[in-house]
Amino acid sequence: MGGGDHYSGTAFKLTHDSWTERILYNFCSKPECGDGGSPQGNLVSDKRGGLYGIGGVAFELSRGPDGWKDTVLHDFTCGDGNGCEPYGLVMDPSGNLYGITTSGGTSKECGGGCGTAYELQPMADGRWKQRVLHQFGANNDNMAFPGGVLILDNTGGLYGIAAGGTYRSGVVYRLSRGAGGEWKAAIQHNLTGGAGGDNPSGGLVMDKSGNLYGVTVYGGDSNCACGVVYKLSPSANGKWKYTALHQFTGYDGAQPTAQLILDDQGNLYGTTATGGEGGAGVAFELTP
Repeated sequence: MGGGDHYSGTAFKLTHDSWTERILYNFCSKPECGDGGSPQGNLVSDKRGGLYGIGGVAFELSRGPDGWKDTVLHDFTCGDGNGCEPYGLVMDPSGNLYGITTSGGTSKECGGGCGTAYELQPMADGRWKQRVLHQFGANNDNMAFPGGVLILDNTGGLYGIAAGGTYRSGVVYRLSRGAGGEWKAAIQHNLTGGAGGDNPSGGLVMDKSGNLYGVTVYGGDSNCACGVVYKLSPSANGKWKYTALHQFTGYDGAQPTAQLILDDQGNLYGTTATGGEGGAGVAFELTP
């Protein structure tokens, strides 16, 4: 989010030869940060090696003979219903990008909007077209302020997390495309608070069997409420089975906020914002 030549963040590469860092691009090199600033979330790569991310705008970083070039794909203006404060991207096999805005949109349930989910589609003339897939808070969907990075399943559905839900402790939702091209949002699981976790964060990861894994910032152990790592397993009746895999107790970390990483053996890796021996957080591994 910060640092670099203009104090507005960088894109960088780490290579495995003693972990050497190379700065690819310094943001806010254009007037009024027209190239984006304070980038949030992940970068995704296309088949040509282009990098896509979010920094107030959706941008592409492409490699050229004189270094890396920043191209703005879409500017989130907030005032026309396309959302504010975008975070993170995911790319489908056709090169379309999907993401969320954590606020803004047209819903009046949250005052300034409850956030959106959107698609960015590359056009033949090189421009990108934004399409809002869902306005959170609209039509009594009981969701608001989505967070984290969306993930794609093998049918093109999108999974994410948001505030709200039956117990006001957050939800896991799915966006699915209908036969006519319209998108429908449906809550897959309502977090219950307390031992069941409260305030999901960071997004989700999915294994090869379709199980979802995520974290909550709060809830879990009653003596700490330091967050949980959870698993959602699909059932034959269309419902999801919730399992708390780990409840943080402070000494082993507290308040996990980042998206988990899942390896081929089913191990989960993550970080916490606080807790641990020095109180400044931990990096952890969970083994099945």
